[in-house]
Amino acid sequence: MEQNRDLTSRFTRYDLALLVQSSVKSPLRVIALLDYDSFYTQCESVRLGISPDLPLCVQQWDAVIAVNYPARRHGVVRAMSVDEVRSKCPDIILQHVPTWREGSDTWAYRSVPTIMPGTDKAALDPYRLESRRGLQLIKRTLPRSPPQLVEKASVDEIYLDLSAQVYDIMLRRYPVLMDVESMTENDFLPSPRTYISNWNADSVFGTETELNNPDWDDISLHIGSEIVRDLRRKLYDEMKYTCSAGIAHNKLLAKLASTYRKPNHQTIILRRGTHEFLTTTKFTKLHGLGGDLGVQVVEKFQTNLISELLQVPLTEMTKAMGTTIGEWIFDIIRGEEHSKVNPRTHVQSMLSAKTFVPKIVSIDQASKWLRIFVKDLLGRLEELRSENYQVCPTIITLNHLIEGRFGPSRSKQITIPRSTLITERSLFNIAHDLLNQIVAEEKSWPCRSLSLRISGFQKVSQPGSLISSYFTPKSNPPDRSSNGFIDDRHQFHAAGEPPAYQRDVHLSSSENQALPSEKPSEYTFSEEGPLHTLESESEPYSCPHCKMSIHATEVLEHLDWHVALDLSKAN
Repeated sequence: MEQNRDLTSRFTRYDLALLVQSSVKSPLRVIALLDYDSFYTQCESVRLGISPDLPLCVQQWDAVIAVNYPARRHGVVRAMSVDEVRSKCPDIILQHVPTWREGSDTWAYRSVPTIMPGTDKAALDPYRLESRRGLQLIKRTLPRSPPQLVEKASVDEIYLDLSAQVYDIMLRRYPVLMDVESMTENDFLPSPRTYISNWNADSVFGTETELNNPDWDDISLHIGSEIVRDLRRKLYDEMKYTCSAGIAHNKLLAKLASTYRKPNHQTIILRRGTHEFLTTTKFTKLHGLGGDLGVQVVEKFQTNLISELLQVPLTEMTKAMGTTIGEWIFDIIRGEEHSKVNPRTHVQSMLSAKTFVPKIVSIDQASKWLRIFVKDLLGRLEELRSENYQVCPTIITLNHLIEGRFGPSRSKQITIPRSTLITERSLFNIAHDLLNQIVAEEKSWPCRSLSLRISGFQKVSQPGSLISSYFTPKSNPPDRSSNGFIDDRHQFHAAGEPPAYQRDVHLSSSENQALPSEKPSEYTFSEEGPLHTLESESEPYSCPHCKMSIHATEVLEHLDWHVALDLSKAN
């Protein structure tokens, strides 16, 4: 092979030093995204012992929320009705999600004829459990030193910053890098003087030129690809799950590469292949440009193609979109993105909700659902705890909707005193107090929808201290008041805390819609993503019923609402 090339690299000793620090400024940085292939259906295929070659869908009520790849070849898509799915694929295997049931203490898989929207609530706990197992396997497989940088982006996506590990391997594999101690930080590194015969990937962008003359940025991604392929093999060998992966120099490109060709595919985007890759992509596929902002850009420039938007000068972009957003768009369509891989993204809130068909008519019925909401939310806190992410909520909000998600909302919110132990007992009693306040003020029955949200998360100094009583066996049953509800108010107002601040919130249907942020965040994910999202391998759903664009985190509740609406009209 030809070895004739310059004796120095384009990169400096300083660039190499940034690599070992996992700095977002390092041009040698190695970021990977592991994306499970149709995760929910894989979970069910493995659980049921079904061949992955058989068409299978995961069902909620009368629609499918996850479709495996054999079923997709029959034209089956998510949100399709069960009847239409069967007409397209008569041999389809349909597995309904497990459900919480009114009056039941836990979720369970149930016979489909017994599952009713009025008595059941979809439970995604088994999928979160499998996601947690996969994350733990990845962490066990990666070396403990250097420190791991692993971010769970959603139930089926995991970001890895492999920079420091790649640095260690580069030093062992390329002794020429051991001789840089005498160099200044601005001195150029010696050339790798090697070639790469196997990229350990199914697709590589950027190998058309300098194929046999790689520089250190190519070497770093090549080593990263080796690590990722081994991780994917480990996940399959031990859990029987396949996943696709993207490897690049930042999170934006790694994400796009992971979805380039699924299932079970691995794609690398070299630095010099970035333009080639992005010019075939619609900019609405980029994070932050898939919603209203993307629509605005399309309207301004009459295109949704990156290749055409690249022709727009920066001055024209900032004039049309504003300085901050215009500069951000200008950079991101060129693949410039510098966000960190965080071991855990910031927890904003957790929500548990239910649309009732038929409407519930009493506080006794509502209380049963409040207890289910509490168990659901505490299960998610346990998930955080298992990932060594010790946080405690400080705010609890109860929403009561007489006409459902499109009608006025009545809310009560309270700040949880710092001395409160976060237990099933304490959260239920706080939620029930809020419900009593709502019921006492206005007409509340019949009720179409209830939701319970915990938010305002703060780090706990002593791991598990505020939630330990929930996760340890109970020695004695809780005391109950004469009305049958747990009486735990001595704990709620413990240590002489003054009554917590309370706030009433009355929202119209229009005010209840989420407002767009002024500037797109750089890969920050809401908590509903990591903890109870649908598979996030595609852009937001276009609801087949109302044509609304629905974020993946809201699809289950949105479909739930349509079921309720249809049944209401039928009655």
